[in-house]
Amino acid sequence: MTIFRIGCLAWGSLVWDPRTLPRAGAFRTDGPQLPIEFSRVALDGRVTLVIDPTAREVQTRWVPLAVQSLDEAVAELGVREKIPSESWPRWVGRVVGHDRSLDQGDTDRAVRRVIAGWLENQELDAVVWTALPSRGPDGETDRPHFDRLLDHLRSLDGEARARAEEYIRRTPRSIGTAYRKRFEELLGWVSKDGDD
Repeated sequence: MTIFRIGCLAWGSLVWDPRTLPRAGAFRTDGPQLPIEFSRVALDGRVTLVIDPTAREVQTRWVPLAVQSLDEAVAELGVREKIPSESWPRWVGRVVGHDRSLDQGDTDRAVRRVIAGWLENQELDAVVWTALPSRGPDGETDRPHFDRLLDHLRSLDGEARARAEEYIRRTPRSIGTAYRKRFEELLGWVSKDGDD
């Protein structure tokens, strides 16, 4: 069956920097409530947001995609997120409304159930999202402790520090995670005016 109405969930830079993601409209603010936290150190040094089953839930966003199939949606999000194609089955999550057997990705089962429940109330056939795992400064995939992330951010300088600061400042205010609040207090990296 061809799927035509596909959405993409977002909570981080995808919202303010979608780049090549083929959107069919603007981001909407009524995505599912998901456990999101600054729990991943990116290769460029930024501390980024990922689904973290131990985090508190926040209101996510979503956007309809201008794609003709689920495979196209997965590929477009994978390319935007710079995920190698061989990792798309694990790191690009997806739920198809008419066939739960197609739930895929490394996202926690409870989180996938929340997304599937949200999808049932949308005029969408499927939804995709970035399902990258937590990762600490040394590349380990366990959830990094806040103090390690803070030390990491304080160790950055130049462009790397500027990119890390921009990511935290430009994250929509509605993504009010516990770590974000502490980064704001300890680093002064508060949300930029008008970004929400």
